[in-house]
Amino acid sequence: MYTEDLVEIRIHGRGGQGAVLAATLAAEVAFRRGFYPQAFPFFGAERRGAPVAAFLRYSKSFLMPRCRIYEPFCVVVFDAALPKEVIMEGLKKEGVLLVNASEDVLPAWSGIAAGRKLHIIDASHIAADCGLLSSGMPLVSSVMLGALVRILRLASLQVLEETLKGKIPQFERENLEGARRGYKEVKEVVKDAIFR
Repeated sequence: MYTEDLVEIRIHGRGGQGAVLAATLAAEVAFRRGFYPQAFPFFGAERRGAPVAAFLRYSKSFLMPRCRIYEPFCVVVFDAALPKEVIMEGLKKEGVLLVNASEDVLPAWSGIAAGRKLHIIDASHIAADCGLLSSGMPLVSSVMLGALVRILRLASLQVLEETLKGKIPQFERENLEGARRGYKEVKEVVKDAIFR
């Protein structure tokens, strides 16, 4: 029913981190590359710090499901302190995991990844370094977006930058720098999983 090139991504974060914004911008990147994208959020009570999930799917075909994503190819984690059983739920065995974390938590995440392709980026540190802060909280959406675009081989850095221009005028320079660093600094830490 659906095409084989359908890619489904689930993003986990906390309110205020920009998970929904990252999904929306990633959908625009996919659209610029000729895909049909969908991006949508899922959350309970809207408040800063509450768990949030956002969903993204794209395909060369417009025939796609119109529901939440239960078996994603890729899971993106904006906050490594979120419950790991929720994060890993349904992630395909050949899937990809992208985590906002420093290298000191690698042993724990390597075990959780269980052979899946694991990528990490210290997006909180990069966001703070770029001046992307709100009430002391790092705004990691552009950094994680850059990393996601890179690991999925969705688009070039130039396409990513063109997508971001004009989206958040008051922090445009900071977001562009964060996205560039996310794109360039994301690290693969599990080598034995199959990357599709």
